[in-house]
Amino acid sequence: MLNLNAPVVAEQSERRNTISAKAYKELREAIITARVLPGASLAETDVAQAMGISRTPVREAFTRLFDEGLIEISPQTGTRVSLIDMTRVREAVFIRSTLESAVIANSGVRPDPGTLDEIELSLRAQERLVDSDDMGALHRADMAFHSGLTAAFAHPRAWAACQHVSADLMRVQFLIGMKPDHIRSIIAEHRAILDEVRAGKIGEAARLLAAHIRNVDFDQANLKREHQEFFRAGNVL
Repeated sequence: MLNLNAPVVAEQSERRNTISAKAYKELREAIITARVLPGASLAETDVAQAMGISRTPVREAFTRLFDEGLIEISPQTGTRVSLIDMTRVREAVFIRSTLESAVIANSGVRPDPGTLDEIELSLRAQERLVDSDDMGALHRADMAFHSGLTAAFAHPRAWAACQHVSADLMRVQFLIGMKPDHIRSIIAEHRAILDEVRAGKIGEAARLLAAHIRNVDFDQANLKREHQEFFRAGNVL
């Protein structure tokens, strides 16, 4: 049977999916960068009004955030941002340091200079943001560096896997506060990794990348004293 409405339905569905993806991206970034704090309540209606969209794409974005462990949905308490789980932080460090360094060391690919120049742009963006309060832009530039490396070594899906497990790790970093000195140290480590890749010293680049990811420098005693309410009970130390 001929369905004359199919093109219209498909177009509407595609538009809704685009709006939903945008809502997910904006909400995820707000949670990751601690603009929306752990434990905060989220209501579909409020989010939809704030974004100027209907509740349906917000509900779809909530489903993706739930699957990623960033929000909790309960009939009793409603929807809230998940508390940070330090076990997930440690797992993210292990997975990312292992996988990202393996991508560089074992791909057998030699990135072309143009691709590395694109990664350089993310470094320069980070440098411009050192003294900025724009945590969203800083987060995007940092992620562009790491995603750029995995793509340069022909394993872009590896970054998707890393990103999926990294939410709590990144939330800890932004919750503590990305101070200028800390940002500069991150940039310096990124610079050293990229320099080794350009020089063809792939093994050393992989080693530096693994060390960079494992170097999650935060004061756990300070976290427990000042931000215990943001973490799962008994999960900080």
